[in-house]
Amino acid sequence: MSKLRRTLCVTPLVVGCYSYTPITPAAAPTGSEVRVQITGAASDRVGPLLHSFDTRVLIGSVVENNAGDLVLQVPLGAMPNVAETIVPLQTRIPIGPADVVSLEQRKLDALRTTILITGIVTGIATGVGVALRAGGGSDPGKNPDEPPPIIRIPIWRFRLP
Repeated sequence: MSKLRRTLCVTPLVVGCYSYTPITPAAAPTGSEVRVQITGAASDRVGPLLHSFDTRVLIGSVVENNAGDLVLQVPLGAMPNVAETIVPLQTRIPIGPADVVSLEQRKLDALRTTILITGIVTGIATGVGVALRAGGGSDPGKNPDEPPPIIRIPIWRFRLP
């Protein structure tokens, strides 16, 4: 039971494969995914563009970076009443350096990803091993009865001259 508790306590530390590292607005490369915390005034200006009034944190990709003046492409959701395919809606939001409280770049964390994949493979291998060791034998007395023996009747061939 203590191993299970220990495993459950460690799981939240290992689950995330991405981490955010703080960067300056001028250092944000074009095409990277970022998380931006903006000021209240910028939130009031950006709110109507996102159709939301509580937008202090924006997550999106950098489209342009002109010495700290960022243009972010932020997802809005999906187009309603579409029967066949989901069409993602996105908008571009301009953000100045004075609007940014903090800016973090999303990067793949190799250690956490390796630990997560190793854990998944170990779990699958353990499950397969337990299933193979359990065997496929049936319970005694529950097998179907043996079929009756086949009785062969010899047939002679007669030749007529």
